[in-house]
Amino acid sequence: MHDQATRMREAVRAYAEGARSARPYVLTVTSGKGGVGKSTVALNVGLTFAMLGKQVLLVDADGNLAGLDVMAGVVPRFRLGDVLRGDRDLESVLITLAPGLRLLPGSSGETHYPLLQGERQAALLRDLLNSDQRSDVIIIDTAAGLTPEIIRYGEEADSVLVVTTPEPTAVMDAYAMIKVLGISAPGQRVEVVINNVRAVREGEETASKLRAAVKHFLGRELPCAAIIPRDEHAGEAIRRQEPLVNAFPRSAAALSLQSLGHALMHDHVQGALTRTVAL
Repeated sequence: MHDQATRMREAVRAYAEGARSARPYVLTVTSGKGGVGKSTVALNVGLTFAMLGKQVLLVDADGNLAGLDVMAGVVPRFRLGDVLRGDRDLESVLITLAPGLRLLPGSSGETHYPLLQGERQAALLRDLLNSDQRSDVIIIDTAAGLTPEIIRYGEEADSVLVVTTPEPTAVMDAYAMIKVLGISAPGQRVEVVINNVRAVREGEETASKLRAAVKHFLGRELPCAAIIPRDEHAGEAIRRQEPLVNAFPRSAAALSLQSLGHALMHDHVQGALTRTVAL
């Protein structure tokens, strides 16, 4: 009986480790409008996850206008375009930004950048999920807009963060993103992040109006994952080419981003990983 129980525990442990490595938690960070701080959210949430002990793969999927490498202060030798052309394998392109955090740098301004459509995008997603170096979490930082490529990243994720600011055009574009995702992936979990608010009340009012519109016209709930204050330190961190939570960890925006990372870890990421290994 003892040997049988020992074998059973070993089998459960092996299954759990295999299941955990087989399917990382995928978080897509996107927006309808550009310039709303989407990449700042993705980079700093990814770093927060890593600080919490997770192995994180951050993917700069912003087509051919990538910038996460610049924000993180690294100069990649190879980029996503090299992988898509078949010139480099995925593992050889990844850059370690911090303990537990790796970056797949996107391309920028390449004249022969491969179009990412259909099977090519599906193959990239498979490679990300089956990377030789195990990741607990994959964060995909998309471009802004509503292209099929961006929507596919939302469809394939475990959950989606839609980042907006209180600016009316940004809110309308965020609504459009939520609407399209609701049509293409009806069961997808989508949350909104209100960034760059002048006061908490402004963020709450923006979230409330957007939530009401989504409820009335789309018939679904829209949780607000975070309200992030306007903070001059955010711009300074970009100029320094350093993640905000490293450069100014006690600033208002950094604290909000760290709080967002902790909440996502507790409510979604950790729960999903636990469910993955449950028998």
